[in-house]
Amino acid sequence: MTETPDGSTVRAVSRAIDILFALGHNPLTLGDVAEVVSLSKPTTYRLLSTLRAKGMVVQDQASGHYGLGPGCFHLMSSISNGNAGFIFEATDALEQLRDVTAETVAVHVRAGRSRICVKELPSPHLIRYIAGVGVSEGIHTGSAGKTLLAFMPEAERERLLKDLPLNPTTPNTITDLETLRAQLKSIAAAGIAHSHGERAMGAVGVTAPITDANGFALAALSVIGPEGRLGKEKIAEIERHVREVAARISATVSGASEVD
Repeated sequence: MTETPDGSTVRAVSRAIDILFALGHNPLTLGDVAEVVSLSKPTTYRLLSTLRAKGMVVQDQASGHYGLGPGCFHLMSSISNGNAGFIFEATDALEQLRDVTAETVAVHVRAGRSRICVKELPSPHLIRYIAGVGVSEGIHTGSAGKTLLAFMPEAERERLLKDLPLNPTTPNTITDLETLRAQLKSIAAAGIAHSHGERAMGAVGVTAPITDANGFALAALSVIGPEGRLGKEKIAEIERHVREVAARISATVSGASEVD
């Protein structure tokens, strides 16, 4: 909560942030937004109009639904450039992970039904796999997407899975909902996800979640490499390093949140 010097809450700022978080889950009508953030429709409309004028919110004229606007993606670009968020403070840890594994390190976050790469440190090998900063894939695709789903609040995950198109990227992409559910349950229990050719044939991914204080995924930290270099022993070694670095970054994020 933002406060003025006399300790009174700047309610408009707090409420506007609540609206942005609400729209970050799904596009909503005016009435839906008002219900989610527990405000009257007139107050909600005024806040939405201000956010819309600043480019933080857009409205579909056909359906009337509100969604996040280009201003939010501008903020996301600051994260992908390494100029904001935990990524700004985690560069050293990510570099250490890349150096110790000698494979590509990538950080993904959720963007609606997709997952998008916001940070990447390519492998020093000439033959390597990369995710591509700014590149998005279906959130069900690969170890990064499965991690984001597995460490999402259950109700939110079920809403997403209800009508999520499980389109294949490769023949190995999971396209059966029950198979996906079973894998997500295993990933949540193990704290680690693997993929073999689900996003790109011949690529192996090992991913751990970067979590907030409640244990929900803020991002997915992955090491990606060609299956020819990543046998069982190498994968086990990478898994150990990914877990350690993800836990270290998560602890930093949680500590910062508690201070705030």
